[in-house]
Amino acid sequence: MHAEDPRDRTSAGELDPVRRAAFAQDLTRALTAHCPGSRAELRGSLARGTADAYSDIDIAWTVPGDRFGTCLAAVPGVLEAVSPLDSLRTDPESRNSRERRLLFAAFRGLPLFWRVDLEIRASPGAHRSGHGQDVPATDGDDWSRPASALANAVAATKAVLRGQPQNAQGLLERGLRRVDAPDGGSGRWFDDIRRLADTAADREPGLRPLADRVLRLAEGHRAQLMWWTFPADVRERIDALVLAGRTIQAVHAMRECGIEPRPELHTCVDVLEGRHRALADRMPPSPRHDVDALAAAAGALPRAPVAVEAVRDGDTRGWIVVLTAVLARPWESVALADFRIGAAGTGEAERTGRELAERLGVPFRFAGPDEPDEGAPRWWDGRV
Repeated sequence: MHAEDPRDRTSAGELDPVRRAAFAQDLTRALTAHCPGSRAELRGSLARGTADAYSDIDIAWTVPGDRFGTCLAAVPGVLEAVSPLDSLRTDPESRNSRERRLLFAAFRGLPLFWRVDLEIRASPGAHRSGHGQDVPATDGDDWSRPASALANAVAATKAVLRGQPQNAQGLLERGLRRVDAPDGGSGRWFDDIRRLADTAADREPGLRPLADRVLRLAEGHRAQLMWWTFPADVRERIDALVLAGRTIQAVHAMRECGIEPRPELHTCVDVLEGRHRALADRMPPSPRHDVDALAAAAGALPRAPVAVEAVRDGDTRGWIVVLTAVLARPWESVALADFRIGAAGTGEAERTGRELAERLGVPFRFAGPDEPDEGAPRWWDGRV
């Protein structure tokens, strides 16, 4: 697998709607400024206010009829001035139209989900003269069947993440047909998307960099793709077990549901973490930890703690935050309490840890507070 590409990170922070809105506004301003008398405006879910984190960017650019050809030719440069392009492709159905073109743009630094669909139209009833009567085919990459199949792979991933497996199945089936794949979709989303991306790159080797980005996108969402691979009755059972606090049984249900190959344990743990987050509002509240009791437990240790540290831990129970007392010479970490993600969460762990540290008169530290990182530096790292 290639080294991680920042463009392929699609965490909540990377899929920030505010960032996407600002970028879309920059595009509409650049298009309008290039051609006085034109109008660029958002369409689709962004315009309606119904967009989610995965929604792409739809823009309609209406230009004077007598400038349709020159505006069309200027599109690559105008877009590049906003952000470097990865690709610019033309919808084949509009490729030779004298009044309308539909272009698909992918930009470096933006997630694959945020493709820009740019429709360029000549003003209705506007006078057309000169080069407006002889509009060349749009410059840009050819919209080949393998390239279209990769677009299907991205759209299918998006549909699965939105909880729309039927839409995803249709997108995958169409993509596989476009590259003459021997078999249809299997319902194992990660495997099917990987097969579609690899087959598209085999059919057209020049698409390998884009196919690799699709593969990294799918890998980054493997747990969500696995969740929707489970049959509906299995998903229902897993959620019931999670809500009952029976996480080991939930992992067992994932691994023994009949899917081949059997899901790996680390993938099941990631799925479990996602279900804890999704079900957070339905999880019974965890009992509050008594700081007096924790302070008494710390005081009973063989050596006085020199710090209180919160660390993340992952096992078949899912991700938890463990509050520990740090003992020195030799360095040792003693667990005092744990906080399950989705119930107590990191906020209560941090509040309790800080209060306990203040009670003991020692520093408090949270190792890897932003995301699970079992390799995060510990309190004693770098200390003698």
